[in-house]
Amino acid sequence: MEKDIDIFEITTSKDNLHIRFPSFLEYIDDACKTVTQFLKSGHKEVVPHLFAIHLVLREGLTNAVRHGNKNDPDKLVEFQLKINRGKSICLEIADQGEGFDWKDQQLSGLPGDTTHGRGLFIMGSYFTRYSYNQKGNRLYLEKLLSS
Repeated sequence: MEKDIDIFEITTSKDNLHIRFPSFLEYIDDACKTVTQFLKSGHKEVVPHLFAIHLVLREGLTNAVRHGNKNDPDKLVEFQLKINRGKSICLEIADQGEGFDWKDQQLSGLPGDTTHGRGLFIMGSYFTRYSYNQKGNRLYLEKLLSS
């Protein structure tokens, strides 16, 4: 039996958005468009932060597809966005990969002249805080909206 890999699932409530999709980079654009529509339709206080949200979201989702799930279309990426009473926005991105030692990478700092490895720096620059679960395959991000 063949697995249906052509899915892009969206679930919403007033302050929550959940998206699940197979590991195809093309779905990242769809996720960003969905986030924009969701925020513009009921969360105007977050709209000024769209650049930061999209930058960090693209970084996290790309890492989940490429590095976490290794572009395996049978593995899913899950994304959740939550607005906390207009005070903060929380993002959670999970992949089905083996994870990585994010604390070690965080301590090693910015790479010199490479074209990759800047994700943690970007996340820390545009969001108030970020962390991963112990395994390193679930990313948690929070941005205070007053900052």
